Amino acid sequence: MKQVAAYCWCLPTSFLIHIPNLAQCYVYDGNQIDIQYDDGVDMGLLTAYIEGYLLAIILQQRGHLVLHGTVLKKNEQAIAICGMSGAGKSTLALALIQQGWNLLSDDVCAFDEKGNVLTGGTGIKVWPDIIETLALGEQPCFSEQLEKRQITMARHLPLLVNAAQPLRLNALYCLQPESMSITISEYVGMKKFAPLKANCYREQFLQAMETELLFMNYSSAFLRDVPVYKLQRDKHKLSNEGLNQLVNLVTESLTLKVKG
Repeated sequence: MKQVAAYCWCLPTSFLIHIPNLAQCYVYDGNQIDIQYDDGVDMGLLTAYIEGYLLAIILQQRGHLVLHGTVLKKNEQAIAICGMSGAGKSTLALALIQQGWNLLSDDVCAFDEKGNVLTGGTGIKVWPDIIETLALGEQPCFSEQLEKRQITMARHLPLLVNAAQPLRLNALYCLQPESMSITISEYVGMKKFAPLKANCYREQFLQAMETELLFMNYSSAFLRDVPVYKLQRDKHKLSNEGLNQLVNLVTESLTLKVKG
């Protein structure tokens, strides 16, 4: 196996990760995960790895396009919000959910060869200050080692059960906390590819899994029909006012595309 990151080794159809003080996980053939975990393991933290990191590897082994982000649906429209850790993806997703959007997948969002959305986990992990900002009330800890809380979207479960018909993505938003103001702009032409690759779930694994060409082919088909936006926000903690601005920019961009 080729070492592709600290504690990670990879081949096209197999993946081994050692998580210090937690577990060793072996993912292979796109359908199986073997786990050897330590005594007294934090099961909440281990479950988070399974639902995120390991699920992404399984989906990549199956040949799907996997991005680091959140997918939401409303009135037969689906959007994905991508960005680096800490960009505010889950916070914006929760603000949209409060406006009637439904969660299809968080952290790991995947698409088949036709660009159809594959549904996933129905829980969003957020920091306590975000829960306070959005007035979400008391939420349980999912891990003894992390302050984050997991909000389970139980009312959205029927969407997963009834998601038999393909659902195309209407727009992809790349959230970037690098500005002094909140703005939106659309990537055009070949400029759409860079943010897609940047938000691939663990880009360094593409070469080791020999899926770079597959990623390029999927990206071309995917980007042909899906608008990609840069959604910039200020570097400071998101306020209710800032969240409302971001929600409005998302809503307005979708409305303009439909009218156009």
